[in-house]
Formats: sequence, structure tokens, C-alpha cells
Amino acid sequence: MNERMDIWRAEKLILLCFLLKGVCCREFSVSLPEKIEALSESCVIIKCTFEIKKDFDQYLTESAATGMWLKDGTEEDTHQVFNSRDPKPNHFNGKITGKLHEKDCTTVFYNVSSKHNGKYYFRIKSGEVLKYTYTQPFSTIDVIGPPPKPRVQLYVEQKEVQGQEEVLEGSSVSLRCSAETLCSSPPPTLTWSSTPRIPLSDSSRLQELISDLNFTATHREHGVTFTCTITYQLQDKSKTAQDSITVHVQYSPKNTAVSVLPSSSVLEGSSVTLICSSDANPAVLSYTWSRESEGQLKQLQTGQNLTFNRTDPTHRGWYYCTAQNQHGSQNSSVKLNIQYSPKNISILAIPSSSVLEGSSVTLICSSDANPAVNYTWSRESEGQLKQLQTGQNLTFNRTDPTHRGWYHCTAQNQHGSQNSSVKLNIQYSPKNISILAIPSSSVLEGSSVTLFCSSDANPAVNYTWSRESEGQLKQLQTGQNLTFNRTDPTHRGWYHCTAQNQHGSQNSSVMLDIQYVPQISTSSSCSRTDVTVCFCEADGNPSPELEWHLSGRPVTNSSNTFISEERMSSTGLRSSITLHQSLTNTSTLQCVSRNTRGNASQLLQLPSSFERLNPFSVPIGVAVVALVVMLLSTITCICVRKGNGKHLQTTQEGTERSDRSTSEVAPHENQDDSVYVMMSPAGAATNQDSVIYSSIVFRKSESQEFGSVSSLHSVYAVVQDCFEGLLKSESSIGESSRAREEQVIVSAYAQTKQTESKQSEEELFKDSSQLYATVKRRNP
Repeated sequence: MNERMDIWRAEKLILLCFLLKGVCCREFSVSLPEKIEALSESCVIIKCTFEIKKDFDQYLTESAATGMWLKDGTEEDTHQVFNSRDPKPNHFNGKITGKLHEKDCTTVFYNVSSKHNGKYYFRIKSGEVLKYTYTQPFSTIDVIGPPPKPRVQLYVEQKEVQGQEEVLEGSSVSLRCSAETLCSSPPPTLTWSSTPRIPLSDSSRLQELISDLNFTATHREHGVTFTCTITYQLQDKSKTAQDSITVHVQYSPKNTAVSVLPSSSVLEGSSVTLICSSDANPAVLSYTWSRESEGQLKQLQTGQNLTFNRTDPTHRGWYYCTAQNQHGSQNSSVKLNIQYSPKNISILAIPSSSVLEGSSVTLICSSDANPAVNYTWSRESEGQLKQLQTGQNLTFNRTDPTHRGWYHCTAQNQHGSQNSSVKLNIQYSPKNISILAIPSSSVLEGSSVTLFCSSDANPAVNYTWSRESEGQLKQLQTGQNLTFNRTDPTHRGWYHCTAQNQHGSQNSSVMLDIQYVPQISTSSSCSRTDVTVCFCEADGNPSPELEWHLSGRPVTNSSNTFISEERMSSTGLRSSITLHQSLTNTSTLQCVSRNTRGNASQLLQLPSSFERLNPFSVPIGVAVVALVVMLLSTITCICVRKGNGKHLQTTQEGTERSDRSTSEVAPHENQDDSVYVMMSPAGAATNQDSVIYSSIVFRKSESQEFGSVSSLHSVYAVVQDCFEGLLKSESSIGESSRAREEQVIVSAYAQTKQTESKQSEEELFKDSSQLYATVKRRNP
């Protein structure tokens, strides 16, 4: 314990002696840098302080102190290169910047060159007493060409790390550049390769120059070399020195991208490769490929490349590449566009391809193609396609039958085309119905005829044939054709064809006219009284003509003959001829009928003897006339009820019926007391009275005789009808329309003309030719 105390006391004593020596025992000493680098053509600073013995302090004054520098030796006379008070021409240009009286001998030399290289010794002189050269220590000046390099250090999160160490992305990084300043004017500057030049501040004019570059590490700084440059601006040039450091930053994948070879848009069937690339440190560990499928990513494979050797439309879509390392991942996408010609083209008709006439319809064309297609609409017309318009839709706002047919849509792009067609079916009720008769609607009896019915309708129609019968239509059969293999007159009439489908019906009619050669009735005959009267009836289609031939020659009206005709129907004709007695003895009488289909004739036998009239013939004739008048009146009344516009037609028809009735009343040739009534129109109906003549012939009864042949009676009957007067007597309803009073007055004039037996036969015939019944209709 005591030993330890003794040692402590000894140490304190020694330390005290050293301190006292510095204060009480001062010696001559100097403090100099051992080595100084000087930049050629610049300046050099020698940092210098000195000490003298205490006894000489009184001689060291500001006014008397002189500082000198000796180079490469200590002898003042031969090695002096600088004197602060007495510079010589051969001395270095410089000055002592320190204050000698304060023992600061810092000196600067200008325009440094290689001659400044050497050892420098400081000498202090103040008056005649203080003179001392410091031989130890000395400074060695080394003049260099380029300036010394600065030093760059790396700090991460304020901790110094080695330059090769890697920095994690996001870390705070500081780069520090430090350099020992050499004397220069102007002073040197530090600059970074990635930053603007940083000027030196006042505090930078120290022995050491420092510049810090601070940033947050990102992938952009990875591998970047930062350079710090110190620049000395000399008189006519500048000198630089620099130091560099490369920053290594670790980061997750960046700038991930997908490239496509040859292109992201390729033609179907070609090959394509997707290449994924990414920037990462450390390098990417794995690449993963996936594809969008129904809104989700479906993994395909791993690896940097994805190849399709033969593409098809199913490969079209979005592809994703994910690059990953230990610090994270990043993905990129590309759309693979597989181009191909149009496929699966189709046409949609809205509401339907079969629509009713007048409705609206739209045809919509669609196809699968890449790139998009242009649509063109066309229509079949006469075996060729006629272009209508372009565009995906074709609309008919109001359809009609002309729109019916095949429509074609063509989809086209730069790789090809495809088309589709649809048949537009416009449905409508029957139109333009017509009947065609083959060979004709007018045919000869016994031939064949076919009626063809046709119409324009959609859908197809059903045909129904009917015939007019008694004012009504009687259905015959169905089908497009109606055939008569062997026609006869009963087939004559109107035929109707009705075409019908679910949208409506339409009909058409045709008149079938069965034509035949005239046929002369077997009832045609002659009768004889004082004159000979012959009747001939013929029926034919077209309506026949009748001629009388006497002894082979045609007969016309003359003083010896009187011919009258009566139209029995549209196909029947009746003619009568009255012959003078002198013509019946030696002549032959022939009735000839003809039409466009042929002719017919019949030879009539003339009576050979003359028979007198029965005395009762006149009363019988009067009775027959009265009967005819009654029949005419009845028929007239019936016709008037059907309308005033048909008076003439009704009267004629009534006349025909009356004639037929009269014919029925009259007995045949082989009977006694025959009465014949022959009526014929006296002209077309006009505003004047219409007169119809009827011949009444009385046959003599075999049981009675007249007194003589010359006793001939002529009877005339005049019938005047006033139609509404008769109607008034039948019905009181007609009173509201102020019926015109009409009367039926039948006047029978019996004229008996007594002739002498010696009267000539010509006169008798002249009187007998007046044997007519005149039926006269008076207009109101």
C-alpha cells in the first residue's frame, strides 16, 4: 500500500518538472509541417509557429522582428530565399501571413514551380540581440503537377460503410467528399457528377474541404458511379482531381415489360413469342405467365418466354408476366391480337324472316373476325347479286311482296371475306287472281276445255271452283284446274275460282261459252188457209241466222212474201214466212240456218190444195187474242214490280213467253182448227210506243165450211198496257208513289171483207197479209 503511494507521488513530481520546464526552462523551438505538397503554378502555405528563450522576449517586437527562410541549408548568406523585411530579386515571391511578435511564422509562397522543391528552415531576427536559425525541424516542399485526389466516403443511415457494400432500396444515403486544400487563388471547389457545382463558403477555406451528397436510395441509383471532383483555378488554366464511388442498391423488380416477336398482332396460324424482362437487384428469381380467363388470372407456365407455334383465335387475349425476387414482384401485361378472316357469319331477322305484308323487319348480320369487318348487303335479282347497301343492319319499314327473296350479307376484312344468306318471306293474301281457259273460253261442243286458276299469294292458296246456278253459286270442286273432257251446251255459264290462304281470299270468274252448229227444230212446218204460213225454229251458238229459200233462191219481203223473225233466247231464233197462194203450187220451201260454227237446212212440205176458212175461225181467233192479251198483262205487271228500268226487257220476255204459251195452245198440223200466233218486235225500245206484231192464222175446221172462199175475215188486236194501273188494282201499297194510272184496253176489230168469187187470188192474198195482231205499249 505504501509502495503504491510512493509511485503516485513520484509520477506527480515528474509531471510537475515537465510543466515547469515549459514555463521556466524555455528553449528555441519551431513547429513546421514535415511535408508540404504544392501545386505547380499555384501557391504554397507553410504553417509555422516558433518559441524563443524567455530572456529574448523583450527583443521580439513587431517593428524589429524579421522572418527569413533558408532553403536546403542553414547558412544565411548562401541559402536565404525569403526575407520579410529585405526581399532580394532572387528571393521567392511571398509573405509571412502570421505575426512574428506573436511567434506566428506562417508564410505563403506564390507562383510555385519546381525550383521551390526542397527543405526549408526558419530563421528569426529581431534587432542585434535576437538572431536564431531553427535547424530542427524543417519542412520539405514537394511541388506536384496534378492536385491531390479528394476522398469519397459512403454513409448509410449515418453509418459509414464500405463502398462495395449494397444498400437496400429506401435507405437514407450520404456521400461525403473531403479534400486537403492546397493554396490557390481562387480557392478550390468540390463538385459531384450528379449535382451542380457547390461553391466554397468561408468556412470551407480551411485545411480540409468537405461536401456531402444526400439522397434516398432507389433502383435508379443502383450501379451509378458518383464522382467528386476538386478543381483548382490557376492563372491560365485549371487543375482537377477526383475520386469516385459506385452505389449498389438492392431492389424488387422494376420496369417489368413484355415484348412480342414478331408483333403482338399476328395472323392466325403464325408463330409468336412473348418475352418478359425486368430490372431487379438481385436478379429476378422467376418469371410466371398467366392469362385472363372469365375475369380471373389462370397460370400458364414459368420462364422468361411464352411461345405459340401456331396461333388461332382462341389465343387472343391478355397475357401477364410476373417477375419476382426476394425483395418483391412486379407484373406486366400485353394483349395478344390474333387476326383472322371472318368466321361464323350469320343473319338474324327481327321479328322473323317470315312476316306479314306491311310490317317492319330488320336483318342483322354478325360475324367473328379480327380486325373488324365491313358488311355489305346484296339481293338476288335475275340470277345475279345486286348490291343494296353497306352496314350491319338492313331494315324494311313497310314490307311488300317485292321484298320477298334471298338476301346476302358479306363480311370482309383485309384477311378475307365470308357471306351468309337468308330468305325473306313476305306473306300476303291472294292478289291478281285470274283464270286462263285452254284452248279458249269459247269452244266447240264436244271438245275438251281446261280452266286454270292462278294468283299471287304467300303462303300458297287453296283453289275452289263454283258455278252460277239459279242465281246462286254452287261449289263444284277444289284444285287449281277445272277440266271438261267433252263439253256440251249444259256446260255453258259463269265459273268462279276462289283463291284463299290464312290472310284472305280473292276470286275471279270466266264465262264458258260452248258453241255448236245450228239445229233446226223438227216442229218446223207449214199450214195453209187462204195463204200459206210456214214456221222454222233453229238453235245454235253463236246465235244463228235464218233464211228462207224458195225453189233454191233466197226469199225476202215482197208483195208475195212476208217474213218475220222472233228471238226465242240467246241461242234460239224463230222465223215465219207467209206465201201467196200462187207460190205454193210449183215451189219448194227450204229453211236454212247458219252461224260461224256451221249451217243446217230443212225442206218444208207445202200444202197442195186450197181449203176455205171455217166460219167459226173468227170467234176462235178473237178468243185466242184475248188469251194472249191476258198473258201479256200478267207478265207486264210482274216485270213492273222489278223496276221501271227494265220495262222494255220485261215486255219482250213476256212476249216471248206469251208466244210460247200460244204455241202450246195451238194444235199441231194434223189437228183441226189450228191457231198460230207469231209475234216479232217492231224495233228497239225508244221513247215512242213499242209495237209488237203477231200474226194470227185460223184454220178451217173440217166439220164446218164457209160459204165461199171469198169470205175472208181479218182480225186485228191492239193491246195497250199501262203497267202501274194494273198494279194499283192488285196492291194498295203502291199508292204512296203516286202510281200512274194505266189501263189495258183490248180492242178487237174484226173486219170482214166480202169478196166476190170473181175477185182475183192476188187481192185475196193482199187482204190476208193484213192478218196481224198489233200489241202496242204506250209509255206513260
